[in-house]
Amino acid sequence: MKTLLFLLSAAGCTSYQCGTHCSPPQDCSRTIDLVDKPTWISDHESKDTDNRTAIIPDRVTVDLDLPPIERWVEVGKLYQDKGYLLQQYFEDLLPDAAVQLIAKVASEIVDYPGFASFSDEMKGYAKGLNIDLGYVVAANLVYQLEDVGIACDNWNNTGPSGQCDDDDWTPDGENLFWAQSNHFKRTYIDSDIKTGVCTSIVANEASDSKVIHGRNLDWNLEEAMRGLILTVDFTRGGKLLYTGSTIVSFVRLLNAMKPGEDDGFSFSMDARCQGGNILFNLLQALKNGAMTPCQHSRQVMETSTSFADAVKGFEEGKLIDDGYFIVGGSKKDEGAIVTRTRNHHLNTRVIDASGEEEDGWYRLETNYDWWKGVPSADDRRTPGVAKMDGIGKGGMDEVALFGVMKNWPTYNPHTDLTCIMVASDNTYDCVWWSDAVF
Repeated sequence: MKTLLFLLSAAGCTSYQCGTHCSPPQDCSRTIDLVDKPTWISDHESKDTDNRTAIIPDRVTVDLDLPPIERWVEVGKLYQDKGYLLQQYFEDLLPDAAVQLIAKVASEIVDYPGFASFSDEMKGYAKGLNIDLGYVVAANLVYQLEDVGIACDNWNNTGPSGQCDDDDWTPDGENLFWAQSNHFKRTYIDSDIKTGVCTSIVANEASDSKVIHGRNLDWNLEEAMRGLILTVDFTRGGKLLYTGSTIVSFVRLLNAMKPGEDDGFSFSMDARCQGGNILFNLLQALKNGAMTPCQHSRQVMETSTSFADAVKGFEEGKLIDDGYFIVGGSKKDEGAIVTRTRNHHLNTRVIDASGEEEDGWYRLETNYDWWKGVPSADDRRTPGVAKMDGIGKGGMDEVALFGVMKNWPTYNPHTDLTCIMVASDNTYDCVWWSDAVF
């Protein structure tokens, strides 16, 4: 608690309900209303002129048999010459106030229970990259910190869908100001494109011999940051345990796959109810053992032994953010969307094994609860479903699913990464999208 109070006083506040004592004042009146905004979905100019190039990410290996503090050192050294870029983009992805605050107490925050063994991994990564530990700690909280309530006169929702009705994490005070990163402003406030941050699909393949998993990450990263996306092979006992996607300095996962003809599985995570976090609550949750969804995913990938085990793992545990965990298995009908609040499991929707649902052979998730409607200005669901239904189960294979992931508006100017995963035959194909034309 002392550290949390220090953080807030460092921001110019006498307590976490400081309100007008905070400087500089922020605009607390903003919300993002997707329903009434002109839709970008029908922007045919953007649709027809996107000519970005697919680039295969660098591939590295992390040995889980090493002590946590040593696992990422060599990877960090490979990108030590990019240290200046990392710092530059962390400062773009994070509000100035958050960077300054986290940097001051990183050495204490890094050991909070919510980081578990990832604490030492971050320390080792910072050493390998030769950058301040505060940047690495902040980077691993980047999604939580890019729109953060530090201290204003009222509570406001932000992001494509705001706080969830079932969200039980309420602000500790009425006086908050919102510190936003340049990236957040550029992506969600100033941009005409008001999209969420992901699309994921799990589907039975035409022959019913396997499940195919596709995902798009739509985070609107700058080109240089996209170039730091990595494919990581995690090994144990000299053998491949799982493969995942991440970004240099992040010890968390964006998506991953554990290969296995009978017991393999894959996952991706889509954001749910994207709204600003309250710094005091966020750090208190970390101190009490809650994890970021992407770090929780590492834990599930390293402890689960089957598709069913992984689904159960994603249904359990305390999280800092709501989220959707999309899980694919090795065998027919092994596909699920797990809907999570911070503290409990809300719903799991599986592929329809009965065959009664016409489109039950696949499950598609963007950033909205499947049992609810989607805002018209971010309806990536309807075109995605139409594309899947148009292909039909009889035409589904890896190439067809990649075509769906590359189809507007599932693929859009904010798309950074596209992956196709098949756990049963160890297919893990990812590309990041470069603005350069070759």
